[in-house]
Amino acid sequence: MPALNDDVLLRVASFCDIETIVTLMCTSKHVYELVTRYEQSIVKDAVALYTGYDSSLFPPSGAISSSHNIEREYLYPKSYDILNELKIRTSRTEIILSPGQPLRSKIDSTFSTSGAFLDLPQIERELLMARLKETFKVVDRLGDCAADVMSMWMLPAVNSNSSQKLDGDEAMLEIHDRQLAYIRSLSPLDLAYLFHLVSWAGQAYASENAALMADVDCWERLLAFKEACLRHGTIMLWAVFQPPKVKKTVDRTDDTTHRKPMTELARFAETCIRQILEEIRIYQSTDSSQNRLPPSLHMTMVKSFVEKTGRPSTRHAIEMERLILDDVRID
Repeated sequence: MPALNDDVLLRVASFCDIETIVTLMCTSKHVYELVTRYEQSIVKDAVALYTGYDSSLFPPSGAISSSHNIEREYLYPKSYDILNELKIRTSRTEIILSPGQPLRSKIDSTFSTSGAFLDLPQIERELLMARLKETFKVVDRLGDCAADVMSMWMLPAVNSNSSQKLDGDEAMLEIHDRQLAYIRSLSPLDLAYLFHLVSWAGQAYASENAALMADVDCWERLLAFKEACLRHGTIMLWAVFQPPKVKKTVDRTDDTTHRKPMTELARFAETCIRQILEEIRIYQSTDSSQNRLPPSLHMTMVKSFVEKTGRPSTRHAIEMERLILDDVRID
C-alpha cells in the first residue's frame, strides 16, 4: 500500500481525537516525528473544528483548565493535552444531556408542562438540544478565564509586559473581571441560552438534592449553584450530575431527604457553592453603599440581556424564551 504524503497525514490528524493520534504515531517513526513536529498546527485545527471556527469560544491565550480532577491543571496552548480535555468535555456533555439523566429529564419536562416550550415539535426539540450542547462550550469558556489569567506568568515570552505575578486575591478579581467582560460580549440569543441552561441545571440540582434544598437558605443555595456553574464551567455540572459508576440498589423507603454519598468532585462542587453562599450572606448583610463585592456573573448575565434588548427587566425570562423559540422554529 502506498504511503500517504505528509500533507494528507497532517490533515487527517487534525480531525482525530487524542487516542487516534497516539495510534497514528505508533505506525512508524516517520509518522511519529511528523505528528510531534506539527503538534501546534494539528491542535490549532482541532480547536477550530471544536469551536465551529468561532474564536470567541476559546481564551485569547489558547490555554484552558483541565477538568478531569479538582486540581484544574493549566493546559498549555496548542498542546495535545488540549485535545484530551476537549474529548473529556464533549463526552461529558453527551452523557449529561442524554435521555434519562437528571438535567435532560428536567429539560424534557418543560415540553409537557405549561409554558413557552409546551408541545414543542420533536425536530425543534432536537435543535434546542443541539444549541444547548454549544452553550456548554460557552460555560466552559467562562471557566477557562482562570487559565487565561494564569498565562500572564505561565507564558512570560508572550506576556512580557505583565511579568509581575498576581497574588491570590488579585488573580481571583482578574479572573472575575474577564468573566464579566466575556458575558457582556455575548449576543442576546447566547445570553438567553446561557440563562436557560443554568436555570434548568438549578432545577435539576434542587430535585436531586432535596435534603439540601430543605434548608432555610434554599433559594440562596440555588443561586450559588448557578453562579458556581458560570464561574467554574461544566465541571460543576459533571460534579453533581455524573451517573454513578456502580448501579445503586433501589431505596424502598422513598426517603427524599436522604443525602447521597459524595465523590471528590461533588465535595469540590459543595465547597464552591458554600463559598458563594458566604458571599451572598455578606452582600445581604452589608449596606449597599459599603458593599465592595464585584457583581455576580448571574446578575450580569441578566442585566446584559436587558441592556442589549431594551426589554423591561421584569420580563427578561419571557423575552429569552421568545428568542430561543424563534431560533429553533422550523417554518
